Amino acid sequence: MKQPETKSDTKPETKSERSQPGTAAALSAIVTGALILQMASTIVHTVVPLRLALEKQPPLLIGIVGSAYAVGFLIGCFAIPSLIRRIGHIRGFAVFAALQAALTLSLPLLPVEWWSLSRFIMGVAAAGHGICIESWISGQARSSHRGRIFGLYQIMNRIALIASQVAVGYAAVLSQNIFLIASAAFSIALIPVGLTRARGPESASLVSVKLSTLWLHAPAAVIGCLFVGLMSGPLTNVAPAYGILIGLDQASAILLTAAIQIGALILQWPIGFLADRLDSRIIMLGAATTVVLAVATLGGVLLVGSSHYRLWLFGLFAVIGGGSVPLYTVAVTHAYLRLGQERAVGLSAGLLFLWGTGAAIGPVAATGFMQAFGPQGLLAYIGVLSAGTAAYLVMRLMKKPPSTDPNADYPTLPPSMPDIGPRPR
Repeated sequence: MKQPETKSDTKPETKSERSQPGTAAALSAIVTGALILQMASTIVHTVVPLRLALEKQPPLLIGIVGSAYAVGFLIGCFAIPSLIRRIGHIRGFAVFAALQAALTLSLPLLPVEWWSLSRFIMGVAAAGHGICIESWISGQARSSHRGRIFGLYQIMNRIALIASQVAVGYAAVLSQNIFLIASAAFSIALIPVGLTRARGPESASLVSVKLSTLWLHAPAAVIGCLFVGLMSGPLTNVAPAYGILIGLDQASAILLTAAIQIGALILQWPIGFLADRLDSRIIMLGAATTVVLAVATLGGVLLVGSSHYRLWLFGLFAVIGGGSVPLYTVAVTHAYLRLGQERAVGLSAGLLFLWGTGAAIGPVAATGFMQAFGPQGLLAYIGVLSAGTAAYLVMRLMKKPPSTDPNADYPTLPPSMPDIGPRPR
């Protein structure tokens, strides 16, 4: 798998390369399209649970619709790569954008009981977009700049997500026009990609996923990725409905979900910085414990009835988002140290599979708590999940305490060990 990269990096300049536009121009086209897609997706992610809550739908249905998207994304990660290999990145990007635009328009036309089907197919298309975007960026960027470009892309993606959520707060959520706006955005995302003269990267052969290998050598990374998925699913697909169910108006419910992403954005870099210098398990333990404390504090505020209730609510949900969402990169760092950087492509697919599994289960599990205990069942779900994760990490640290030698606890896999799979997102 390394030979194609070596050729493209060391060859002086071929005729085909001369005909390609500059790397910056090619990257700007796909990144621009990706950011527009993020804005469109965020609008739909936010409005769907809000609309269901406003129509007095049961929490469990809200969770099922949210999980349907995650299940579609998970299936798409494995079904879509072969399609992209056949039709190419640009055609694939166009197909998935058109599909998302059409399905967004289907939501106001269908009964809410059928929304899970539309969201499932949208999840499959979103996985296709993730594969196209990240493999295209990886193929266009030079090896020496790839990490920085991906980091910048993730920051811009998060900012676009937050801006979209805040913008929805000033839109007429009850109006059908909000879905028209999202559908138009999916279509507009085609323009910069369709205008580029760049060709998509060559696709490498696909390899199977070996999760048993990942569990054997990096169990904390497995638990970390599952934890992030189990948290991200409800925080994205259930939190807006939670805001409505506890009595917030539409704008405040949307700001609540924006607070989660703001907290994740603020703490992403500090958590990643510490993960490069300390045992990743300690970082994950500290973050999970912080989430438990935030939930306990918020529970106390709700019990006492503070006059600054909304300020506490937004602030503590920002802490919950900051203590959970950024842990995916920490789990990835831990897995890379355990299994080796040269297996990055295979590792990423396995870790994404774990995240997607958690994201598919999380909304249904969280709304199950809400169905049984009322809206505050979401806090109970978050607290129980975070406490369980923290307890497991304590056991792992007691079994294998941090070593002063950074390489002492990270065995090298034998050369015959298969890769875990492709990196779809």
